[in-house]
Amino acid sequence: MKSSCFAKKLVALLGISLFTASTAQAGFITGWDMNNVTVAPGPYTEYVTYPSTLYTDASKQVTNGAITWKETDVKAPGMKVVNQDDVTGEKCIMTTGYNPYDFSDKMCSDPLQSSKRWKVKGAQSEPIDVYFSVGTSATSTYRSLQKLTDGTDVKWKGFRAELGFMVNGQFVKSGAADGLGFSTDRGAYFTRLTSSATQKEAILSALFAQGLAGPADKYHPTTGYFDPTTRFSYQLYALEDEIYSGTLSSNYASLFGDWNNLAGVPWAYYYDEDDNINTDNLLMANCDGNFVVTDPVMETGYCEGTWVTYRSQAGLDPATGLPYASDGVKKPVPADVLAAWQANRLYLTGPIEDLANLGLNYYVTIGDNTKWPTPNQFVLRFYPVPAETVVPSPVEICNDGLDNDKDGLVDCSDSDCSADPICPAPVSEVCTDGIDNDQDGKVDCADSDCLGISGCGAEGLLKTCSDGFDNDGDGLTDCADPGCAKNKACR
Repeated sequence: MKSSCFAKKLVALLGISLFTASTAQAGFITGWDMNNVTVAPGPYTEYVTYPSTLYTDASKQVTNGAITWKETDVKAPGMKVVNQDDVTGEKCIMTTGYNPYDFSDKMCSDPLQSSKRWKVKGAQSEPIDVYFSVGTSATSTYRSLQKLTDGTDVKWKGFRAELGFMVNGQFVKSGAADGLGFSTDRGAYFTRLTSSATQKEAILSALFAQGLAGPADKYHPTTGYFDPTTRFSYQLYALEDEIYSGTLSSNYASLFGDWNNLAGVPWAYYYDEDDNINTDNLLMANCDGNFVVTDPVMETGYCEGTWVTYRSQAGLDPATGLPYASDGVKKPVPADVLAAWQANRLYLTGPIEDLANLGLNYYVTIGDNTKWPTPNQFVLRFYPVPAETVVPSPVEICNDGLDNDKDGLVDCSDSDCSADPICPAPVSEVCTDGIDNDQDGKVDCADSDCLGISGCGAEGLLKTCSDGFDNDGDGLTDCADPGCAKNKACR
């Protein structure tokens, strides 16, 4: 294991040095610019959530939100920039603290469920600004591991994120080809309107927690509570300097309407399977109706409606000691089961906060910053969209297989695409942009047109098992690919 990590680190270091030597002047993020931030003062109490308040400017008079953290393995101030992961060498924006598995500093490549996401919480349905400091180096691509939370008193319809600069107190949106943009994991800017439907989840997506809805997989041993097959999600659309949400998934909308705010989420019964009230507990049932809170500290009260469950049965499966799997069908919880829960301290009530927390995956690439209006700083701005706001339908995207403008015509069959270059003439596959450019149903290295191009080919070589790239297009990278099982880089 140690030799494998060393090999990965060596490859990453060599790759970075070679890239630096051959690249023109460009930028990298040196850190979070906290001139408009006030961090909640310590000492901190474990398992209590604290804010790093984000103000509209350095005078710190008005705030629209905060970056928050729960004091555990996550520590103040709640967000940091990693410029070289200690295993993969990758760059990311993530939360602060230590890895609970080995107490090392949190890194981009830490295990999935190790509290990696930095959390932006809106306090008003107004723009929320996060500032970043920039230095000069090679072109740098950062993965953002984030959550966006509706902490206002209204539901949200969606959100928009923009990249730009603060010039004389005014936000100026970044422009095309200015060295700042949302991109693929390979640093290719989204110069055309791009749907998350055409991208891998890690590159562009907006998902609610799998514990709420979704299938079991290698990271999640059980299905989601409300829906066992499909994640709650938003469709995203990306351009070089803007990402905005499209349609909220129908399974979320049919149950709850628009994106829940924290104060309005349903309440639930949870099972504390490890007898630790502060770890994630298992969702057993929810109050179908109003929940009256009698003790806000202990989060206890009573349901004025009916306790229901979306699991196949209420309670625990005696064969596993875990909750029954979800079948996605709402059913009342029997009175005797409720009585047993009320008598058992391992059953707790509390709000389903993850219905207000949207997980975001996207990449930002920093190129030549010398021509920016503020060469040493850029701003990531979030615009919440209140539920009463009418969100216009997006224009047709001509290569994503979706009817984006809902007129019954898809891609090149839609007259809106008649002037799009992808429709008048055949287009060759671009092997590193995560898009099916030639519309043959295969993307990047999965397309035979890319064989031998841009690193596409068989996995199994020392180089291809440690380059951080899915060379054979099967969705598995480096040591996660069976083709690398016998390679010394993975032993």
